Amino acid sequence: MIEEGYHSKAKDWGNYTVKKVARLKQPIECYSKNKGKALFNPVIVKMEWDTPPSDDMNDIWFPYWITWSDISNKERYGQYAPMIGEKALLELLKDAISQKFFSEGFLNQLREAINKDLGNNSV
Repeated sequence: MIEEGYHSKAKDWGNYTVKKVARLKQPIECYSKNKGKALFNPVIVKMEWDTPPSDDMNDIWFPYWITWSDISNKERYGQYAPMIGEKALLELLKDAISQKFFSEGFLNQLREAINKDLGNNSV
């Protein structure tokens, strides 16, 4: 599992450091007809690049780990884009927001989009 302060290199993008990690309280229990039970553990990571690949300067990464009960319960890094359920995504976003992952401008724009979608009935 990834931790704050972790340093690595992303192919084609360069070196990065993990600044913050938003986590679920508990991994999600899943079931596959092919492999059986699994624990799915997605996270949201705030990254900092040695040489930023864009002007945004606020890169967010969505890696995950999975533990399959049929493969000696060994935790493995997920290699493909994750599917994250609504409840887990909300929990991760709440944790990321509480850790100040996002700028005030981003959060204001998010609030505006949410209020617009809800018909401006939300405070």
